[in-house]
Amino acid sequence: MSKFLFAAACVSACSWRAQAAKVTPVEKVVELLGKLQVQVEQEGKEEAVAYDKYACFCKEQVDEKLYAITKSKEKIEMLDTKIEKLGAEITSLDGEIADLGKEIDGLTEKMKKAKEVREGEHAVFLENQADVDGAISACERALEALKSSKGDLGGKVELEALAQIQAVAHSVLGTDLQLVAGKQPGKAYESKYHSNDIIATIEA
Repeated sequence: MSKFLFAAACVSACSWRAQAAKVTPVEKVVELLGKLQVQVEQEGKEEAVAYDKYACFCKEQVDEKLYAITKSKEKIEMLDTKIEKLGAEITSLDGEIADLGKEIDGLTEKMKKAKEVREGEHAVFLENQADVDGAISACERALEALKSSKGDLGGKVELEALAQIQAVAHSVLGTDLQLVAGKQPGKAYESKYHSNDIIATIEA
């Protein structure tokens, strides 16, 4: 049995060798070229698909970049116009501020001078008021003296009161009062009682 199997194996091996001996080198080359062609065609199709995808991606990127550039240019132009307009407004406002500053300085100087004038006038007013208050007080005292004298001492009190009132009138009003009717210039003061006439004239 083992001899039979060995013989069959030898026959089979001889048959395989005979068939292998029938394939020529050219046939092998042709076979390899066919396989290579199929492989190259497959790889070409895959690369074509990848290229199409990459080309589409590049086109989309280019379109997006061009759109962004266009929008950016439009925005830059708009901002340049706005900057130019704002620059003109700033220049105008700077001029107005300078003018207002000069006006403020002028008004400040006027206010300072007006304040000085007002303070001077107020000081004069206070001085005049004090003079008037003193004059009124002196007149009131003179009137009291006239009312209480009633011709005593031959008109001496009356003369003193009259002189005091005349002095006050001349100092405050800048003029002399004619307090006694009928008195002529150059004539001596009559000794009769004139207090009522003087009092009536002052109180009037």
